[in-house]
Amino acid sequence: MIAKFIGDVETKWKNKPRKMQLLKPLLYQDKTGKHWVAPKGAIIDGASIPRFLWSFIGSPFSGKYRRASVIHDVYCVAKSEPHKAVHKMFYEAMRTDNVNYFKAKMMYYAVKLGGPKW
Repeated sequence: MIAKFIGDVETKWKNKPRKMQLLKPLLYQDKTGKHWVAPKGAIIDGASIPRFLWSFIGSPFSGKYRRASVIHDVYCVAKSEPHKAVHKMFYEAMRTDNVNYFKAKMMYYAVKLGGPKW
């Protein structure tokens, strides 16, 4: 099965720093056919990229990794799937959106090592 996104990121800013609310759902179907859903109304805060790396990687709300970071944000809050599976999905979703192999690996290892665990 081919991995793909269904939909695009549409948000509105909330009255809190770096918080946005999804205006419509975003779905990622992984290569096994599993659906990862970021529902309408979900609150996201963008990729957790330290400010000093923004010029190298990109800002939290831009870049080819944007859709992957939205799905990842939702599952890190919901904790409805094991953290290892969520972080692996993040990597695969970035590659689905044509994030460079090395950048995707670097971002994956960053969340694998320093990201949330439950």
